[in-house]
Amino acid sequence: MSGEKTELPTPKKLRDARQKGQVAKSQEVVSSSLILALIAVLFAFADYYMSHISALLLLPSELAYQGFQDALLDVAIAIAKEMVYLLAPILIVAALIAIMSNMGQFGLLFSGESVKPDIKKINPVEGAKRIFSLKSIIEFIKSILKVSLLSCIIWVTLKGNLNTLLQIPTCGLECVPTITGVLVKQLMIISSVGFIVIAAADYAYQKFDHTKQLKMTKDEVKREYKEMEGSPEIKSKRRQLHQELQASNQRDNVKRSNVLVTNPTHIAIGLYYKKGETPLPVITLKETDAMAKRMIAIAHEEGIPVMQKVPLARALYADGQLNQYIPGDLIEATAEILRWVASLEQSEE
Repeated sequence: MSGEKTELPTPKKLRDARQKGQVAKSQEVVSSSLILALIAVLFAFADYYMSHISALLLLPSELAYQGFQDALLDVAIAIAKEMVYLLAPILIVAALIAIMSNMGQFGLLFSGESVKPDIKKINPVEGAKRIFSLKSIIEFIKSILKVSLLSCIIWVTLKGNLNTLLQIPTCGLECVPTITGVLVKQLMIISSVGFIVIAAADYAYQKFDHTKQLKMTKDEVKREYKEMEGSPEIKSKRRQLHQELQASNQRDNVKRSNVLVTNPTHIAIGLYYKKGETPLPVITLKETDAMAKRMIAIAHEEGIPVMQKVPLARALYADGQLNQYIPGDLIEATAEILRWVASLEQSEE
């Protein structure tokens, strides 16, 4: 049926949607990227963080002999300083990762449409529709699957290290930091794989859903095509490009010719011949009337010889084929032209 949206969105439909801020975007890609970046920062700067955390833990013992008022101010300053040291790298990395993960999905995009106030957003009826919509149900199912996957990953990791954990009572407190550190590292690495899988799956779904939302009916595609074809701007641009391309090709055809044979203005035939390269002259262009005049003008501009030879020009136009050798019965007449061109070149030298 023509009313069914079965057609993929056209480039114009995608551009219009993008201008409104409607792009395929996965929040899971952003959140997973942030978590992975946080894990990477903690791994890479483990010693840095341990030193500053230790500094915080040692504050009470260092200030134990000061008066309460003096110690309170020193503690506040020290805590503020250490928190800056601890949070600054994470916040800087988080900001960069958030920007990069969004740009990686849909590029650089600034759209005022997405932040415009919309009365529908505060309408209780519309709000209820959004809560119980198919999209909300899908998001709920995705959340359950995500929690289930991560729970399975944690369970498998803990189960694999169960024997090691059971050794803690016999090993003593000295073993706790080492065992805990190894377990935390395993959880971080395996969870990272889980986050990557979740992000990739959600991004694929968001791309699919975005395309589905923008699908068009056959009538919409036809109507858009007609509007584009009928647009004066499009027609003018297409005509300009065609003229530029045609002019470029015309000049190239003239420039690769050794000579133009004319009739004198109604026919223009371009010939190319190079001894040892082409056994016979090749017809490079065949034009009549206004185009012939145009070719002759270009030849004068480019310094290509032009010879008026009415019978030969007519014969070449009638019997010759573009980009092919000249007919055999015209070799003698054409040779006369080429000898004339050669004499011109010798005189110039």
